[in-house]
Amino acid sequence: MNRIEKSEEKFKQLFGKGVPGTHATDPDFQDILSYFIFGEVFYQGNLDDKQRELITLVVLATNQTLPQLKAYVSAALNVGLTPVEIKEAVYQCAPYIGFPKTLNAINEVNEVFKAKNIALPVESQKTVDEDNRFQKGLATQGEIFRGGIKKMQESAPLNQSICRNFFLLFASEIFILVTDSI
Repeated sequence: MNRIEKSEEKFKQLFGKGVPGTHATDPDFQDILSYFIFGEVFYQGNLDDKQRELITLVVLATNQTLPQLKAYVSAALNVGLTPVEIKEAVYQCAPYIGFPKTLNAINEVNEVFKAKNIALPVESQKTVDEDNRFQKGLATQGEIFRGGIKKMQESAPLNQSICRNFFLLFASEIFILVTDSI
């Protein structure tokens, strides 16, 4: 199968039947994009389609390319990602791209879910509560960083306690989620 056939097959798998909107106004550009992304990139390496879509969702959220994010949320569902997996991937962006950009991405994801009659909110993935998140986060990070996190916490100036504790508290849910899924 050549890259044109591969790109057509992959596009159909991800987005269903139809032609991208840019094909009507910019067919040359759309061919370049489609043949490269769906005919070559998708067939490189050992990532499966779910992994590729998770990476794509995070990159689109980070870059705030929100119309494309909406399209790829549908594609992610089409390759078998669950609404929870999609939401968790976007949530992971918050400490890196900021809460406003993450909220923009979440709003786009929610629009797709609503259009597809996916119930919101998705099932909670919390593994800690307000009473134990600091302790669980510190313990989990202690395992991951082999005790280094405790040393960093102890040596941090007191005036950095809010920042230090925010990282620890936010990261505790992420690290526990990651270790629970491994």
